[in-house]
Amino acid sequence: MTASPAPDHNSVHAYRDYPYRAGGSALTRAPEHALWEVVGAIGGEHRYYALDTLWALREWMDAAIGGPGRRRQGGRGAAVAAGDVIDSWRVLVADAPRRLALEFGMKAPGHGVLEFDIAPVHGGARLTATAYWKPQGLAGLLYWRAMEPAHLVLFRRMTYEMRRRAEQAVASAPTHG
Repeated sequence: MTASPAPDHNSVHAYRDYPYRAGGSALTRAPEHALWEVVGAIGGEHRYYALDTLWALREWMDAAIGGPGRRRQGGRGAAVAAGDVIDSWRVLVADAPRRLALEFGMKAPGHGVLEFDIAPVHGGARLTATAYWKPQGLAGLLYWRAMEPAHLVLFRRMTYEMRRRAEQAVASAPTHG
């Protein structure tokens, strides 16, 4: 009997090698845990924090071709975990309070992942949202090219709104002392 090879713990991050990406970021005075709470609550009743009409249109299109696009199941805030389902996404990575990666579950000509990265900076944190895309053939490349301009606007607005909500939560939290 031969021993099984050790699992490749980096394989879950293979999407970072996908050839196409788009993203946005925001700096905040809010601490990492406050950002994590907002990021982990994405989907469901909270929706996507920006341009929800475009998200809804894409969901309707997906549902029309038999995909899971209209499913509503929100994140669990700070308790979000790998394997969870958030709307049409599957949580690949939930590394609190630093990284949340969601695998795109709608029908599309390729494979996509949306990653949120929270990095500490002096006096707060930087939130970055990055979409990674691995196209399948010409249709996948055309799909990416058609979506890329919207992604550039979407992720800037999304990270700005997540930052705003995290700062608002910190400001309204009761102080102890």
